[in-house]
Amino acid sequence: MTGTERQTQLERWLRQTLAERGERAGRAPAPLTADASFRRFARVVTDAGPRILVDAPPERENNAGFLRVAAWLEARALPAPRVLAADEDAGFLLVTDLGDDTLARRILANPEDTTALHDAAVDALVAFQRAAHIDPPPFPPYDAERLALENGLFGEWCLEGLLALPRSPAVLDEALKALTSAHLDAPRVAVHLDWHSRNLMVQRDGTIAMVDFQDARNGPQGYDLVSLLRDCYRTLEAAELERLFARFLQAARDAGLPGTEDADAFRRSFDLLGMQRHLKALGIFARLHLRDGRSHALADMPRTLEHVLQVAPAHAETVDLGRWLASEVRPRLAARLA
Repeated sequence: MTGTERQTQLERWLRQTLAERGERAGRAPAPLTADASFRRFARVVTDAGPRILVDAPPERENNAGFLRVAAWLEARALPAPRVLAADEDAGFLLVTDLGDDTLARRILANPEDTTALHDAAVDALVAFQRAAHIDPPPFPPYDAERLALENGLFGEWCLEGLLALPRSPAVLDEALKALTSAHLDAPRVAVHLDWHSRNLMVQRDGTIAMVDFQDARNGPQGYDLVSLLRDCYRTLEAAELERLFARFLQAARDAGLPGTEDADAFRRSFDLLGMQRHLKALGIFARLHLRDGRSHALADMPRTLEHVLQVAPAHAETVDLGRWLASEVRPRLAARLA
């Protein structure tokens, strides 16, 4: 199917869907900025309010996962887009409109609200985990098979593809074995997978809603927290990171969530999970550029690498990796991006 044919099919589905819902659109859908996936979004203004039209090609996107998680979130009144209509086979969805204020955008526009917004993002994460702890969701496991796929991304796309380095140096292989063990040994909770400043929406009342949750899994405690506090798209001051780390730890303990009893063990897991996540992200950012012709994430690669370099010296399993990344990867990346 050509792009034009798919667009025609999408428009026909939207007209039919709105008619079935008794809604009318006053004008054509307005395209919105796309994310790192193959999905396309548009805002549809109807007489019943704004909606978001999603074109998610089924061969590329996990639509079944999105619908499954969305239903679970809605049933527990957790803030997230609500599905109004869907054709899973075609990959067309109509969902509620959460606005345009991501956490990153709101903080940039209103820096005086940063503390309150950070607190809200941490509290929303605890609420998400607590709901899943009480009523386990139908999320697949974040298991060794998934990790094997993720761990290959950095070598294939960043080292070999972008920097012309060997994809599988021994120092990386050894570190990834240790990071995988830490990942699989951590207590399991609900994991959004991308709990960061561009996937959290600030609502009018200041509460935080989540989007991009289709790949949620049962995974390691601390993974979503490190996604937020060591965000690939922004850097928190050290004091603020520590304050939020302590806030989460106390709130999670109060909620009876696993993996938070021992602060030192939680910190260690937090660090190691973050390194695995950031290496994966570097591979994804390089792949977006090399395979998909989408270079917007290249600017975020140095920050993402620095997150690894700051933490690696603190852990015996990753000291050598940190030295190698600093001597071999950081200068090559800087030169490549220049």
